[in-house]
Amino acid sequence: RTSIERIINSSIQTMTLSSFESAFFDHVDQHTELYIERLREAVAIQSVSSDLESHLSDINQMMDWTAAHIHRLGGKAVLMPNPSNNDGKKYPPILLGEFLSDPSKKTVCVYGHLDVQPAARADGWDTDPFVLTEIDGKLFGRGSTDDKGPALSWLWVIEAYQKLEEELPVNIKLLYEGMEESGSEGMEEAIVELAKSGQFLNDVDFFCISDNYWTGKRKPCISYGLRGLAAFEVSVRCCEQDLHSGVYGGIVHEAVDDLIHLMASLKEPNGKILIEGIMDDVLPMTPEEESLYENIDFDVNEFKKEVRVTNYGNTLLKPDKVSLLMARWRYPSLTIHGIQGAFSGEGVKTVVPSKVAGKFSIRTVPNMDLEKIIWKRNLQSMDRRTRCLVN
Repeated sequence: RTSIERIINSSIQTMTLSSFESAFFDHVDQHTELYIERLREAVAIQSVSSDLESHLSDINQMMDWTAAHIHRLGGKAVLMPNPSNNDGKKYPPILLGEFLSDPSKKTVCVYGHLDVQPAARADGWDTDPFVLTEIDGKLFGRGSTDDKGPALSWLWVIEAYQKLEEELPVNIKLLYEGMEESGSEGMEEAIVELAKSGQFLNDVDFFCISDNYWTGKRKPCISYGLRGLAAFEVSVRCCEQDLHSGVYGGIVHEAVDDLIHLMASLKEPNGKILIEGIMDDVLPMTPEEESLYENIDFDVNEFKKEVRVTNYGNTLLKPDKVSLLMARWRYPSLTIHGIQGAFSGEGVKTVVPSKVAGKFSIRTVPNMDLEKIIWKRNLQSMDRRTRCLVN
């Protein structure tokens, strides 16, 4: 990686812009407000995939909105029915877009997603998350970076080429889904089908995942790998029905208490995962690999500002650049996301919940066998640490 960065930096220093490149950047600068306005329209569509009952129509609207822009630019857009659809539940379609200029050129397929995570002012947003807002030269809005902004930018690049009467250097295909934030339901089955002979993906030469981040604000980077994800839910039931704490508090086993105890046993406050065997199959660090982290352009203090911890202790789990980047990229991590079934509204509700569920996930790295680690070694033993029923 260090060698690649030296080559890129050297190339940038010696490169002069062609007449087309200068015209392209000028065009982008002249149309920045238009791009922002379009992003504002996209952010306003609340395409939250974790709540299909309330937002399936919004995701469908986001798909239609994007397909309309593809058609406007002369491309082909098809909404593929989600393979996971069944009589009991419907999922968003998968958008297949095409801009084919020359069969002799290479074909690049861009992956992106048009769904978003839930967001509300109560989550800590300073502004309405579905209203794109500029603050100090930065744009804030749910999906503006993950992933509507990057995914839609490909269309504006194609549009700029057309306006400048320049032919695309490659054929471009777009593979945009609406369930990425909720497990990519149906995507694997769709890819298997689309990869068959004569199908949408069969003639693709390269893939570009347009859903990632830079390590900082000064230098672009190309991500060539990501940690995996495994999600878990642990439920605890202590009785048949909810009870009143004024009558039964202190005399029954309480599901929330046991669940909190179980979830707290998964890791230490410093982030260390306590699951037995979790690190057994993680490849050991070599001096050569460790040296690659030294020259990566990354500022810890700027990162603290980015994640907004400067007013809340101004500390991270790792003290320096190298250990922080290793923890972010190379090693597994465990995150507890929340508890379902416990009261969390305004005011007080004196209830002893009969059943609660804790949700957590593990970011995985190569060689890890989660079935062996999680199920056989840890989750099966959870019910031995509580008097309630654990699933």
